[in-house]
Amino acid sequence: MKEETISLGELLSILMRSKGTIISLTVIAALISFLVSSFIVQPTYEASTQVLVAPKQSEGTMLDNSQIQSSVTLVNTYRVIIQSPAILEQVQRNVNGSPMNISQLISVNSEQSSQVINIKVQHTNPVMATDIANEIGKVFSSEVPELMNVDNVKVLSAASVPMNPVKPNILLNTAIAAVLGFMLGVAWAFLKVVLDRRIKTEQDVESVLELPVLGSIPVIDRSEVRTSRKSAMEVKGERAHV
Repeated sequence: MKEETISLGELLSILMRSKGTIISLTVIAALISFLVSSFIVQPTYEASTQVLVAPKQSEGTMLDNSQIQSSVTLVNTYRVIIQSPAILEQVQRNVNGSPMNISQLISVNSEQSSQVINIKVQHTNPVMATDIANEIGKVFSSEVPELMNVDNVKVLSAASVPMNPVKPNILLNTAIAAVLGFMLGVAWAFLKVVLDRRIKTEQDVESVLELPVLGSIPVIDRSEVRTSRKSAMEVKGERAHV
């Protein structure tokens, strides 16, 4: 059995024969994703606030590297405290209408070797996201002196009400769906050819059956047949008049 190979020209021919299906699947997938992202998925807003962990400085003394490094080291501890029930339960009580599980709405992070903690809150209500973020910063900065016996935390910047949602990303979702639809159309085009084992051409006889082609019957186009019949009838009519 000869090894079957497909040339670049044959690949392009397969794609061209199925271009209608490929384009249709691409457009349908993109349209569905756009409609779902625009009208079904509820938009999510993100509000953020920043907390500064400042090294404590005595009057008349200069800050040294050890004090700064100590504050940087405390950042990881403070990140855990922010997400603890000691802080979030109080935020829950202070913010009217806040969701039951605030921990699922917040993310706390900091840059490497940074004394600034970023607190981000995502919620479908932009005002609620802002209130929760600001309340977390306020409660945390007020509770730290009692929990850690230190007074080195300050709210660096308060959260403002976000105007634009962060999710869903309609453009990105539509683009991804279009690519997936295109890939599905291409896969369908190739599977259609691979699974079709019918012998249609002289090349199929030689490659599949490994037999020489002795002759072939040409395919006559229907339009040619109609034209030939019409011409024959016209000639016949002229002869009848004569």
